Amino acid sequence: MRLFLKRGMSILTKIFIIYTDAGAGHRRAAEALKKAAGEIFPKADVSLFDVLNYTTPIFRKAYPAIYLFMVNRCPWLFGLGYYITDIRVIDRIARIFRRITHAIYCKEFEKYLLKEKPDLVVTTHWLSNEIITSLKRRRKIQTFLATCITDYYPHAFWRNRGVDLYFAPHEDLLPRLVKLGVNRDKIKTFGLPIAPEFEVRHDQRELRERLGLAPELFTILITSGGFGVGPIKELTAEIGGIEQPVQVLVVCGKNAKLREELIAYTSGLRHRFKIYGYVENMDELMEASDVLISKSGGLTSTEAMAKDLPLIILYPIPGQEFSNSEFLVKHGAGVRARSARQARLALESMLAEPGRLENLRKSIGKLARPRAAREILTYLKRVYQKGA
Repeated sequence: MRLFLKRGMSILTKIFIIYTDAGAGHRRAAEALKKAAGEIFPKADVSLFDVLNYTTPIFRKAYPAIYLFMVNRCPWLFGLGYYITDIRVIDRIARIFRRITHAIYCKEFEKYLLKEKPDLVVTTHWLSNEIITSLKRRRKIQTFLATCITDYYPHAFWRNRGVDLYFAPHEDLLPRLVKLGVNRDKIKTFGLPIAPEFEVRHDQRELRERLGLAPELFTILITSGGFGVGPIKELTAEIGGIEQPVQVLVVCGKNAKLREELIAYTSGLRHRFKIYGYVENMDELMEASDVLISKSGGLTSTEAMAKDLPLIILYPIPGQEFSNSEFLVKHGAGVRARSARQARLALESMLAEPGRLENLRKSIGKLARPRAAREILTYLKRVYQKGA
């Protein structure tokens, strides 16, 4: 691969790791890369930031707000837009519109890039890719650009001329990326970057005791994403009707209102419930659990893989989350439920047939690549050293 830095340089001096805070997964992937970069490039100046911080106040507020409104209130419309813009002709038209939008609202980001001139940029969302590749096409910047695809289907949004290297989470994505026109030599499949904490393994019984859980009870973990969305109340009501004793951990993310409502509601149910807000120890909660009920976000799914934690996929958002669920079901790593009642039936089936749960656990464990962040940055370092 061609050298992407100035000849004669012995080390990378400036690295940007950029995400877009539209869903917690993109940020968590970027944070994992930041930790790995500190180890792999100890002498480099490594910056982690949200591209939206360098846009206009209106754009910064509207971008995540529109996403949340769509997935919560009209997911069918979000899905329709996702699938339509994946069509080549529509994608080309949409790119023109986005280019105009970026020129109006993202000038501050362009100015920052031109001022700082990073040697290497690694992204976990396609928004910053479009802005950086536009600058590269106009020969205003020569930064090497690597992007980490954070879902198990590469939407056309991810493809941009000027992206020098694509890191895909699995080999299954290769045919689609090649079909999009990406050179096979520019694609590496090291996995999706997750925090190093997910590499660590604990004794489950000891971990449950430390977390204040009953060591002997079947443990269900329910997550609703960083913003706390999804049919959580309906699901807790269904689980309350399961005959066999279980304990349930519910993570509400940043949705404080949902947490308060669930604490009040679950106090009258027969099973043990622990209701959390935003947590920093998701790795421990996953390892303490027997099954995860969640939407199939790319990061959540990958973290579950690292902990051999089977998924019951409930109400995946049409679009990337549905594509992720297709990947998981194809590999026997999870089951999809179309309603809270179906999720309950799936749980009861697992409780009645422990062998089924064990098969799911083995299948999802085979997909695990917990060291992806380190492998991605190590590869980038090797490419640099080879060209130096």
